[in-house]
Amino acid sequence: MASHQEIAGVSDQDFVLRMVRSHDNRFDEAFWLYVEEQVRPQLTENPRIVDLGCGPGLFVRDLGNRFSGAELYGYDLTPAMVEYAKSEVEYAGSQPEFDVLDITTTPVPLEDNSVDLLTMTAVLHVLDEPLAMCAEIRRLLAPGGVFLLQDWIRLPLSKYLDMMMENVPPEKAQVMEKAMMRLSVAHNKYTIEDWIWLLDKGGLKVLHQTQIRTEHFCVFVCQEK
Repeated sequence: MASHQEIAGVSDQDFVLRMVRSHDNRFDEAFWLYVEEQVRPQLTENPRIVDLGCGPGLFVRDLGNRFSGAELYGYDLTPAMVEYAKSEVEYAGSQPEFDVLDITTTPVPLEDNSVDLLTMTAVLHVLDEPLAMCAEIRRLLAPGGVFLLQDWIRLPLSKYLDMMMENVPPEKAQVMEKAMMRLSVAHNKYTIEDWIWLLDKGGLKVLHQTQIRTEHFCVFVCQEK
């Protein structure tokens, strides 16, 4: 599985820092209000929560802050992400379990039907075989469990590049534009209709979807069909 940084041609450390800097903007109060309305009512009191593609662990931390008593797991392809999550982030309650994992080659090391909330943020669009990942998600979900997907929505290339190049210093513009052109192939893959079709084909029904912050990203709340 190719990582985002391999596609874009940036270092693991640069990508870790970018994820940390952009976290609060990506998971703002509007997002958490949506989670409260659409996700919390469907979860047990002490849910088991798994974040696939957990990055530097900040989203797992936030989930732990909002779901006290949750059993938390995070998996990521990039060792630098997992190391940051383990060593640089403070967690309320018990320490989450983090591990390096290539989800395209290795099953998640948890029992069948054992996860109450499984989350993926900007990962599924990268996978060459998303339907195989949907099967793994269905294996993991407990009865009534929720799959919370947040991922990219296809935009016209000019609009995508304008968005990604916003606030880039002039001295970095040329290098950044080349990187974003490489990433655009992965980011500009699916429309909302494509996502709904793909999830349905993978055995997952979309209960609700919304575009909270921007037109290039969508949140889907799903369960097994």
